[in-house]
Amino acid sequence: MADLREVARSVLVENLAAEADETLLVVTDTERRAIGRALFEAGDDVGMETGLLETRPLARSGMEPPAFVAAAMREADVVVCPTTASLTHTRAREAATEAGARVATMPGITESMFGGGAMTADYGEVERITAAVTERLSAASSARIESSGETLTLSLAGRDGIASDGLLRSPGESGNLPSGEGYLAPVEDTAEGTIVFDGGLVGVGALDDPLVVHVEAGTVSSVEGAYADSFLETTAGDVCARRVAELGLGTNPAAEIIGTVLEDEKVYGSCHVAFGDNHGFGGTIECDSHVDGIVLEPDVYLDDELVLSGGDVVV
Repeated sequence: MADLREVARSVLVENLAAEADETLLVVTDTERRAIGRALFEAGDDVGMETGLLETRPLARSGMEPPAFVAAAMREADVVVCPTTASLTHTRAREAATEAGARVATMPGITESMFGGGAMTADYGEVERITAAVTERLSAASSARIESSGETLTLSLAGRDGIASDGLLRSPGESGNLPSGEGYLAPVEDTAEGTIVFDGGLVGVGALDDPLVVHVEAGTVSSVEGAYADSFLETTAGDVCARRVAELGLGTNPAAEIIGTVLEDEKVYGSCHVAFGDNHGFGGTIECDSHVDGIVLEPDVYLDDELVLSGGDVVV
């Protein structure tokens, strides 16, 4: 395994353009302590004014952290969050970026992930692929996902794509690390049809049996498959938790399906659809939940133009 402190130093300097006169806040929990500590020590190596906040793991992705954590996030130049549950789609993260912080979230990161796989990608190449995909998302008014003989359609009208390429070097930028996706919030209540998740699912991990999700007017109407109960349990916490919230296209050639959505959703040529919160990236759904499912080799059309097919990006 790669030296965690060395990897952390590279993340700070290369991905986040951290400098010695800046402040760094590391937000972690008791299950990600080693990575959090490595980032804290790396910040010290760089010469930053560094702080470390550790809490118990949050109950689910999209749940707000304690108020004192949110307040500290707003005061830092750079915030890195190796946590069990995701802080990506939270008001705390949004407030931090609005205040000018550069925020890297790492939901579900493991020590092995931190030193290999998607983290080792050529991020210049990831940036190029992601820019091309995101440009298509921003220009499109509709999307169609074909998977395992089923089809899901979504309106994208008026919604801008977001490039998550792992390079967070300007004030107010945020994204996942490891990264590699173009994504957006589809127009609420427009998703119709069926999607078959066969890659990974929040609350389950890597899927060895497909999950079939039927959607009507933007909300899950029914589910089928061995993991149906798990999906329903994971999305039972809030009335909006089963509303379609996100469409994302994976752009990281080094990413692999490992059972952790942070990396799974970045797999090159895959797509993911999420349910729950999207208010932090252009949508209107405010929800203490955000649950992603991954489709490995879909055919994805944007305004009837094929952009993903057979595990490849074809734009």
